[in-house]
Amino acid sequence: MKFGDLKSESGTCSRCGECCRWLPIALVRQCKPHQIHYFRERGLKESGGYFLAGAPCRHLREEEPDGSGIKKWGCAIYETRPATCRDFCGRPLSGGKRYYVPKGCTMAGPGAEPHDGP
Repeated sequence: MKFGDLKSESGTCSRCGECCRWLPIALVRQCKPHQIHYFRERGLKESGGYFLAGAPCRHLREEEPDGSGIKKWGCAIYETRPATCRDFCGRPLSGGKRYYVPKGCTMAGPGAEPHDGP
């Protein structure tokens, strides 16, 4: 399946690109006060209980307009993307951990709670 074949329904990708733009660095609740100060001083965003660094993936590409007026993004290496990208789906991982799920993410599926965007 190619990246552009996916539709925007729950459990599938809407191609917003947000998950490929922000890198979760740490859970705020697991940080010590001096770490929180360090991350805030360096301008990291806080969203959904995470500190996020603006670190767009080098393979993220804006797709050609489709007439919808909505910018859509694709992966230049979709067919050979890393396991972390293939496995991203917004579901809980082992030990109850989760991937960072941006607000409005259609990959979250039932029961997932997407975080507010930065």
